Amino acid sequence: MSGMNATAASVLLVIVGAAVGLIPSYLMERRKERHALAVRWDAPLYDLCKECAASARQFVHLVRRLDRVPDREEQRNKVDSEHARLRSLVQQLRILGTAELQQAAREVEHHAWWVRAVHEGRPDELSDHYGGRPVEDRLRDAMHRLFVAARRQLGVRDPDTVVPDDPIDPRRPAS
Repeated sequence: MSGMNATAASVLLVIVGAAVGLIPSYLMERRKERHALAVRWDAPLYDLCKECAASARQFVHLVRRLDRVPDREEQRNKVDSEHARLRSLVQQLRILGTAELQQAAREVEHHAWWVRAVHEGRPDELSDHYGGRPVEDRLRDAMHRLFVAARRQLGVRDPDTVVPDDPIDPRRPAS
């Protein structure tokens, strides 16, 4: 009978030892899977954010030239194409972005539209709503929020330290 108790105790110890070994391994494996899933989307998210920012910049560049090009119809087509690209990128960011990033991207799209409207000669109907701030300043602020939100989601250290995109003031000393 005591041999049976010793065998049962040995089996029990083996089972407990296996369980003690499996639990940390299981937890570690789950952690690795969660990390891999989070990192898997970092590169596509970075690419989308980069493309969105570049598209907004290109869009403004094209809009600013509307009245300075010989072929205005061709320029309008370029503006339309870039505007469609910007809207598409903003929609794609809704898939991978946090709520903060999605909101920032939507604001970029919104203010870009108003930059276009003003450069096409329409009145800035939201000027009062934004305290009289010019449309391009509002877009610049939205771009800044986009950069901060993207950096925060991507885990960049000090995500709020994005250098302002204000025009350079030659009277201000370099830091």
